[in-house]
Amino acid sequence: MKKLLLPLLLAVLLPSACKMTDEDYYRMGDEWDEAVKDKKVGYTYEDFVSSPGYRTSRDYWRGAAIERTDPADSHVEILLKEQRGRLFINGEIAMDFPVCTGRIGGSETPKGSFRITEKKEEHRSSRYGCFVDAEDNLVKANVTSSQKPPAGAFFKGSKMDYWMRFNGAIGIHVGNIIEREGESHGCVRLPVEPAEILFSKLDVGSRVIVK
Repeated sequence: MKKLLLPLLLAVLLPSACKMTDEDYYRMGDEWDEAVKDKKVGYTYEDFVSSPGYRTSRDYWRGAAIERTDPADSHVEILLKEQRGRLFINGEIAMDFPVCTGRIGGSETPKGSFRITEKKEEHRSSRYGCFVDAEDNLVKANVTSSQKPPAGAFFKGSKMDYWMRFNGAIGIHVGNIIEREGESHGCVRLPVEPAEILFSKLDVGSRVIVK
C-alpha cells in the first residue's frame, strides 16, 4: 500500500508541466509537506542522514539548535552532490533540508564561500518568468525578460520568496524541488517552510558555503 502512495500523490498534485505556475508549486509543496509531516519527528541526525531515501527525500530534520537565533554565528552549507542544505547555529546542525541547485551544463551553482548580500521576504526574478495579460492570466510560461511578449501581454517575474542573494544574481529562495538533480538556473531552491526558517536565522553577512 505504501508503495502506491507516492505515485498516487504525484498524480493528484502534479499539474501539467506546461501549465504549472508558481502558485502550483507552493500548493504542491504545502500539500506534500502535510502528507509527510508525521515523518518529521523522532530521528537522531545520524538516523536521518543514513536512511535509504535521504538523497531524494523532501523531508527535513530539525535539531535542538533550531530554537536559537544567532545570525552572527550561523551559516548554511549547500551540498551539491546530495542536493541538501544544512543550517548551522553556534556550530551545531540546526536543520537539514532538501534543495534543487543549478543545472549542469552552464547553469551550475558555483562552489565556494560567500556572504549573503541581500534579503527580501517577497521577491520576483528580473530575468525568468512568464507573460501575462492585463487581467494577470497566463499567456506563456517559461520565458525570459529579453523575449518579446505577444501583443497585449507583459513580463511577470517568477516568485522567489524568502530571497537571500549570495553571489551576483544567484540566491536562495522558495521554489520547485521536484527535480532533485539540479534544475535551476543557478539559484538554490527549497520548500516554503525550511526557507522561512532559514530566512529568520540568517542575516546579511551570514556565510553561504557551496560544496
